[in-house]
Parts: sequence; C-alpha cells; structure tokens
Amino acid sequence: MDEQKLADLFRDAAHDAPPASFDAGDVRTASRRATLRRRNSIAAGTTLAVVLGFGGVMAGAGWFGTSNTADNAGPGQQVAAPQTELKAPQQQQAQPNFPGDMSTQGDMSTPGSTGPSAGERAVQGCVEVDRELADALAGELSVSPGSAVPPTVTCSPDSRSASFKIDGLTVTAIVTPQSFEPPDGALTEKKPTASGQELYVFTQGDGQFKGKAKPIADALAPRF
Repeated sequence: MDEQKLADLFRDAAHDAPPASFDAGDVRTASRRATLRRRNSIAAGTTLAVVLGFGGVMAGAGWFGTSNTADNAGPGQQVAAPQTELKAPQQQQAQPNFPGDMSTQGDMSTPGSTGPSAGERAVQGCVEVDRELADALAGELSVSPGSAVPPTVTCSPDSRSASFKIDGLTVTAIVTPQSFEPPDGALTEKKPTASGQELYVFTQGDGQFKGKAKPIADALAPRF
C-alpha cells in the first residue's frame, strides 16, 4: 500500500468519528466552576487556620476558664473546690471610751507633752512626777526637767504634781479637780486652770524663788 492510499484511509476514518458532546462555552463554564471551587477551598482553609490560632491564644490567656477537673479526676482522687476570694466586711468598730475604763485610758497623750498620758496620771496623784507639769514648771524656773521629784504632800489620785528643790527652796505645782490643803508655812498661790481645775503653786524654805508663787501660777494656769 502506498502513502496516498494510507492517507485516504485516515481521512475517511476522521470523517466517520462522532461529533464532540461539548463546545467552547461548556469548556469556559467548567473552567469557571473549577476556579470558584479552588477559591472556596483556599478561603475555608484560611478561616480554619485563623479560628484555630485564635482559640489557642484564648486558651493560653485563660479566657475559657478552668477545665472541669471533676470529669478528669481519677477514682479515689479528690477534686479541690475553686477558691473564691471573699472580703469580709469590717465588723469591728471602735468601741466608745467610757469614763473609768482603764483599758483605753492612757492611749492618747496631750499634744506637745513629754510625760505620761491622762490614764497614767489618774493613778499617780502626788506619788509620782507628772512629766508635762514638770516640763512647764522647769521652764519657769530655768532648771532641767529631769531634776523634778514627787512632792512631799498628799493629794487625790486624779491630781498632777511636780516639785523642784533649788538651793534649799522647794517649789511645788499641783493641778487637781479636788480640794487640796497646802502644807503649813508654805507660800501658796491658787489659780483656776484652762480645763476648769485648780492649780496650786507653793514654795517651802528660803531661796531666790521664795515669794514667786504668783507669777509662776499665772504662767502655768492657762496651759492646764
């Protein structure tokens, strides 16, 4: 068989082939559908990755709260109850300070005072030195407050007292809400104080401050 006959046979076979079941429009439609499916797949994958990543961040930050440990506890294991911080209301309030309550007396000192508090003074009387009165009297006598001594007289327990011995002369000051009887022979000056009590200043013996009870009392009375 020569080449011409062979070419005729192929040409006749091509003419006998069935017509195509699709055209160019079908090809374009199929191509668009394939492209749309590919885009949808990419978008879905991206969304899933974002959701998984955000969920990991929230879990790491504790936004989902604690897990239910009761479901994960094994047999015989006790599950600790979640601890809740509770702030108890302030139930304790300051109790009133009633007169005569020795548990609260003496907690507050007079401003500027270097001596014992009022509660401590209530049991001193003329047995011990009242430091505040001693400081004030020492300032008027120009002596050291540390040289003050208790007076050699008797007064009520709620009195305040201080005394100084200077060159044979004893100068005594007593602040009291009760009546007081100065010793015999003492040069005494009595003055009402700023708090409504009585101030007694008296001297015993001889010395430079003999007869100076009045100016000393005038200076001390407004301070007590």
